[in-house]
This record gives sequence, structure tokens and C-alpha cells, in this order.
Amino acid sequence: MSSRLTDTGYRALAEFRYQIRHFLSASEKSARSAGLEPEQYLLLLAVRGMPVGNEPSIQALAFRLGVHHNTAVERVDRLAHMGLVRRNRSRTDARVVQVGLTGRGDRILEKLARKRMTELSQSGPELITALTKVVLATQSMTRKKSGQHRNSGSQLNRP
Repeated sequence: MSSRLTDTGYRALAEFRYQIRHFLSASEKSARSAGLEPEQYLLLLAVRGMPVGNEPSIQALAFRLGVHHNTAVERVDRLAHMGLVRRNRSRTDARVVQVGLTGRGDRILEKLARKRMTELSQSGPELITALTKVVLATQSMTRKKSGQHRNSGSQLNRP
């Protein structure tokens, strides 16, 4: 039998979702004010923020953005047309297309990312508090669930 989610758990989850949505909404608004669609901003961020050791190939960008390959290609095409990214063939595998920011793309991303980081410096504690409450509610559920299994097992062994 699984442990039921408490009212506190529901409130924690709802607050966490609200805090994330508030941050994302502000990010979307900022992107649009800079003349970008939110998805375009996210692609620029993914190019610049690719983990160390990973190259920003179309395939890697599609994976990081959670979109199909052809969707990533389409977004890169639009950003290239806007002069914000450039395509390069991989030096090690000519089949692989890598994406880099142009100077203009880098400046726009810098402005938007700086704004987001400033926002997080102010709203981050609320987001962390909301996440902490969700984690605590999850841990509480897990403890109750494992306690129920232990108790039910020990009751079966009693005469």
C-alpha cells in the first residue's frame, strides 16, 4: 500500500510549481522584449551553457531542449537568419553540425541571462524554500511508505 499525499504535500507541490512558472513567465517576457521567442532564447542559452566536454551539435541541442532533431534544425535556421548563431561542420566528423553564437547573439544572450540571474538572486530563496518543502514532503511519504511495508511484514510474522 502506498502512502497518500498530505495536504501539506499538495500545497508544497503547488507552491513549487507556481514559483517555477513565475520564473519561466518572466523569462518568456524578457525574451519577447528582446525580439526573441522564448524557445529561441532557450536555444541560445543551451549553446552557451552546454556542459563541459559536450559540443553544441544540433543533436545535443535537440536533446538538451527536449525537442525533435528537425525542430532544433528549424530553430537554428531562424536564429542563423537573424544573425544570432552560426553553423560549423565538426572537425572530427563532417556529418555533425555544431552551432556557435555570433557576437550579436552573445550580447543578446548576456543581457537576457544577466536579467534572469538578477531575478534569481531576488526570487531564488523563495524557489529554494518551495523545493525544500516538496523534498521534505516526498521524504515524509517515503518514510511512511517504507514504515508501512515494515509494519505489515512484521504483523504477518506475529502469531
